[in-house]
Amino acid sequence: MHFDSVSPTQDAMCLVHIGDVHLLQRVSPFAEDGECTICTTDDLDPSGQVVNLERLARVVEEVAQESYDHEGWISDGAQILEPLTTEEVVMALLEDAIEPEALDLAVALTASLINEELDWFEPFGMDREDGIEIEWDFFEQRVKHETRLLLRPRDGGRAASAAEKNYAFIESLLFLSEERAGLIRELPRGTKLYRARSERDAIEFERTARERPARELGPAPSERASAGRMNAQGVPMFYVALDAETACAEVASHSPYDEAVVGRFIVQQKLRVLDLTTVPEPRSMFDETPPDDIDERLNSLSVYRDRITRPVILDGSHPVDYAPTQVITDAFRYWPEQPLDGIMYPSRVRDGGKNLVLFYGDRMWFESPEEKSSRFEGFIRLTDHNRKTSLFHIDPKTVRRYRVKRDISVQRAWPYDG
Repeated sequence: MHFDSVSPTQDAMCLVHIGDVHLLQRVSPFAEDGECTICTTDDLDPSGQVVNLERLARVVEEVAQESYDHEGWISDGAQILEPLTTEEVVMALLEDAIEPEALDLAVALTASLINEELDWFEPFGMDREDGIEIEWDFFEQRVKHETRLLLRPRDGGRAASAAEKNYAFIESLLFLSEERAGLIRELPRGTKLYRARSERDAIEFERTARERPARELGPAPSERASAGRMNAQGVPMFYVALDAETACAEVASHSPYDEAVVGRFIVQQKLRVLDLTTVPEPRSMFDETPPDDIDERLNSLSVYRDRITRPVILDGSHPVDYAPTQVITDAFRYWPEQPLDGIMYPSRVRDGGKNLVLFYGDRMWFESPEEKSSRFEGFIRLTDHNRKTSLFHIDPKTVRRYRVKRDISVQRAWPYDG
């Protein structure tokens, strides 16, 4: 007697709820006119054709069987891995593939159609230990709790100590960034960069910033530089955006005030930056094309990008959490034969927005018409950095006040009860 791993159903879902292009390609041939169960149940607006959820469940079940196993890892007769339910596996596969408004019900309905009585386990083996996420986890644990030192393995041998393993991991990231076309780009002279600050009295701060824009809107002095995802406490860097709206949005994401003051800096010499906005997204679980080894390794940089774009918690209690990305950022800053001036990364708070962290925190790099560098600062720039002029000029006339409007969206966390 044939056992069907997926049950039939009359339930269906609008195709527009599917955000993963590869999953959409696999179920679109079965699209038809009909009523969306999810829209009807959750009082959403139906749109276009639907696909029967049995078709979706068959694709999900196939990918689940390829990506998970039912054996786990037995050691001394005991299972050491945590078992997963079918609903947990379906959630893991669909979490980034279905739009948030439809996700919970889509997961519940899809999981109910998959007939699997055995527990699921994430595969574990020696080959898994070489996976990108595992590499990252090990690196983060070493940097947080063992050492932040980086040592080249002796005589080109295998990395043995924690410091040597840190070095090997970061070296692989640096190799990718230098060798992969499109990740290193130049910002030409004349590029406009926007820096925002938010203060309780925005009107008074706007007046002050127009009088001393380079000082007030430049990086914080070293004694006041707080720890961030890419800089350690006391090490100032220049955080900016490529447009004023993104600069305001970034500041507003961790400020209680409703106004921000923005100034526009003009780059005076070309800058060389690592562009993480061009790193491809992690490969879809529903992609049937053969994987590309280089793109798979680039997922390491996508993890770094995701880590540095996480919100910074400004309560002073999480400095150790920032250590791994701070160590990697320092390596990008100092290791390349052709030095990098900064890193570009996508904004998490404004769609399409781009941010930059530039490795310049000293006052000598910033000038306005009324704030010229001293002769000593000019001497240091030339002798220590081989640059004759400052890098960032700001006109007081570009200082503007912006009002911020925040939108808050709420959705149920998963898993949940009831």
